[in-house]
Amino acid sequence: MSIQINPEALKRIVDELDTGMVCFYHKTTGELESYPDENSNTGFDDELWEEVMNKISDNRDDYMEFEPMSSHESFTVMENFIAQIDDIPTHNKLIGVISRKRPFANFKNALFDYPFLRERWFRFHHEAYTQYVKDQIEAANFYNGEEL
Repeated sequence: MSIQINPEALKRIVDELDTGMVCFYHKTTGELESYPDENSNTGFDDELWEEVMNKISDNRDDYMEFEPMSSHESFTVMENFIAQIDDIPTHNKLIGVISRKRPFANFKNALFDYPFLRERWFRFHHEAYTQYVKDQIEAANFYNGEEL
């Protein structure tokens, strides 16, 4: 069964993942379920999400799981964004920012000094995350022996 996800659902999956959730797409109904990623949410209280977690675990084969980007993958997205900045001083400053401890927080804070880049970053990041989700769909369809 080839998984086809409409643009609205794709956007919602991307948004859920970007906020630290693990997202599940019901292969037949298209229903989306999500709960916090236990690995990246300190203080995760599974009691609050028990109903959703049980629903998914009881019907695991009916869902496709989407996982958020790893910190390494997210860091690569930041590097790719910086690589396409033509202004050398800005490029070099942002490289320095992500080379220190707490690169994600430092990058986010540094972008406040560059409002024009901040908007570009949000678009770039969203496009990268969308492609990341599309790649997961393509891999699942390939794994199932089907082509898109």
